Amino acid sequence: MPGLIGSQGVRPGALNMNRVFRALRYRTEQAQKVTYHRPPIFKTDDYGVPSGSIGSNEILIPDLPAIIRPTVTADYQQERKGNNIIGAARIYTPNITTIKNLPNFDQDTNTDFNEIEGWDRLITNYRTIFYVPTTGTTNWNGTGSVASDGESVTLTATGNGNLVYTTSATNTLEADRFRLKIKGSGSVQLNAIRVYHGSLASTHRINWDNDNFILLDDNWLTIDLPFVSGTTSTSIYQTGSRNAVTVSIGGGLSQEAQYEADFRKLQIDFSATNGDTLQVKEIEYYKSVSWHVHSLKDMTDGYIIFNCVRTRGRSDARRRAYD
Repeated sequence: MPGLIGSQGVRPGALNMNRVFRALRYRTEQAQKVTYHRPPIFKTDDYGVPSGSIGSNEILIPDLPAIIRPTVTADYQQERKGNNIIGAARIYTPNITTIKNLPNFDQDTNTDFNEIEGWDRLITNYRTIFYVPTTGTTNWNGTGSVASDGESVTLTATGNGNLVYTTSATNTLEADRFRLKIKGSGSVQLNAIRVYHGSLASTHRINWDNDNFILLDDNWLTIDLPFVSGTTSTSIYQTGSRNAVTVSIGGGLSQEAQYEADFRKLQIDFSATNGDTLQVKEIEYYKSVSWHVHSLKDMTDGYIIFNCVRTRGRSDARRRAYD
């Protein structure tokens, strides 16, 4: 789509960003909901040297609508520590007023977010590696009865417990993020998300243990988590409030081997009362591209254009060869 928004050097007038986004999303992956990420900001001493004290927590918020211009580049480079993939892209977002009206970006609840700034990151789904099926109840079980409406899986809980999906060994080597949508009714408290790789034993699992919080009643929450060796912490945001997540592994395998082993099981731990329901859908392992905001190209009442760069990328061919 070489004529997309301003690509001919002529600044367009009024533009209904929501309409453009919806039209493109049904026809191409050029339009997608990305995850906004700002790493934690550390305080500095009198000499400007960062200290170990966090001044502003990490912001990690999915579902920011964006359009990624087709002219995305990828340069494959040989570096001292191995292969790297860098590149550039132009990314369009709604105007800042619209963004601040989105869930989790609202400054009445999230006072840490003001605007998208330089070197903030926009994480896009480059390719889905494995999609956990929720169109039926095959391989699903949990503490209560499990049903499916063809789109999501619903557990009607009989008390505290878990919702579990198991499968035969499934390759997820190329994935570096894990995402799902979750919804509770009643007073369902999310306690942890766990994935098992290489075995069904607890020694072969990756744990995302979040600060326990009650899921909003009958509201879908998108959770987007890093699936990368060496990760120790991340975040889940709901209504602008951050819930810290501790990331750990079971210890049966090394860090790298745990993330490279085949997927076997998903387990969601929760607290609930009899009759509460928990729903999940759109569960996927995916390979991401993290675009760093380099500069602001243009800003109007309808949209913002960012010039973005990709500073790092993994070579999947070499990972397969090595691992």
